[in-house]
Amino acid sequence: MQKSMTRAGLLALCALVFAAPSGPCQAAGRGLSKKDVLTIRDGKFFLEGKRFAEISFNKFDLFWEIWQLLKDGKGDTQEYRDTIASEDQALHDLHEMGFHSIRMFAAPWGNWEFRPVFDDPVKRDTIFHKAMDTTLDLCDKNKIKVVYCLKSEGFTDTAIVPGKGWVYGPEQMRELVSNPDSRGRQELYRYIDDVVSRYKNRKTILMWEIGNELTLGADVMPDQNNIAQSGERMPNLADVAHFFDDVAKRIKANDPLHLVNSGGSGLRGCQWNQYTKHAWIRDTVDEQNKALDLLYAKSAIDIIDVHYYTGNASMNLEGTVKGKRGEEVPMNVARYMDSSTRIGKPLMIGEAGASAAPAIIGDWNLVHARNNPKYKKLYEATPDYFDTYADPNAVKWVKIYCDELVAGGAQLSYWWAYSSNRDVDAKNPICDIKKGRTDPALAVIIDANKRLKAKLGAQ
Repeated sequence: MQKSMTRAGLLALCALVFAAPSGPCQAAGRGLSKKDVLTIRDGKFFLEGKRFAEISFNKFDLFWEIWQLLKDGKGDTQEYRDTIASEDQALHDLHEMGFHSIRMFAAPWGNWEFRPVFDDPVKRDTIFHKAMDTTLDLCDKNKIKVVYCLKSEGFTDTAIVPGKGWVYGPEQMRELVSNPDSRGRQELYRYIDDVVSRYKNRKTILMWEIGNELTLGADVMPDQNNIAQSGERMPNLADVAHFFDDVAKRIKANDPLHLVNSGGSGLRGCQWNQYTKHAWIRDTVDEQNKALDLLYAKSAIDIIDVHYYTGNASMNLEGTVKGKRGEEVPMNVARYMDSSTRIGKPLMIGEAGASAAPAIIGDWNLVHARNNPKYKKLYEATPDYFDTYADPNAVKWVKIYCDELVAGGAQLSYWWAYSSNRDVDAKNPICDIKKGRTDPALAVIIDANKRLKAKLGAQ
């Protein structure tokens, strides 16, 4: 709990959270009109009659924390109350710093934990619905809208089993994505019908998001049957495109007003060649555009949504493609904006970030990278690179990316991430930004948000 929270303030907050009525009527509120929701006019976002654009944050664990405590039977504990107060403070700080929306995961990371709760009507109401009602109430209190990531990719038989690790059951990602009649897809439909119809009339919802980074699993081999190296059967890119279109239409059947994005991530540098040739051959820019056309051009998806991280050029090759002369060039904000204009749908960068050195390689628990031999090549190429957002060197690299966002003019971007309470982030802010801990880097993003709004004439 934040030290600045007074006892009177905490009591008032608890009164809001615990005394407010719950259930479908309270959660739904009054019907909305187009004036109340994010819309697109001439390729521009509008909200409540005004241009809307911003560079804000993922607050991915906001719902997760509340859900987990309720699931563990801790809804009437000091730990729960402290968590509510802490999350309330984080949202308050975001609003005070000029941010008006966040992206959050609205289902737990492991859907094998979530589905038994959701399938039980009593647990669904007392755990899932209560956690989500509380989450959205906190956002309303602090005037924060949410990109509501449904995490649709989780409806498979894949789970982590103690002592065995990942276990893949009869229905894997390929079955969920490619077969509308699969058990997982039918379960997904029921989930969408419940959640979207329940929350569609809350002004809190900025847009619905189908899932998280499903495109990265498309056509992952080693063989031509699309078997991932982890052992899971994966769909191809056309399967993913059909899935996005189908699920978007299901969402819109329940809620015709709110926009829908995919959450599909950026493209791998060999995305089209893996799909067409089953080969790890780096795409050209034109081939990347073919992949984007397949995913978005004729889809019910309203927004081209990518995840785009920058890093040290010598270590960040996955996002590069071939230019006109065969040289390596990044699929950067400018190129995605070109694709967005050509397809005729606005661009959103659902995850943005300047990758700290450990994040480039995936050493999430590494505290100091500079003296680690694994990073010798990186620091030889760029001696002033950074290892966490608390590193003074981070400011330069955060500004480089923020300047790219502003210059490119992408209307919505969500930095990864703000005030995460995961142990790995609490110990080492490789990917986490927080007021009072990473203030110099945070100040750069605050300034970039102001500059983008001024450039686009947004509120």
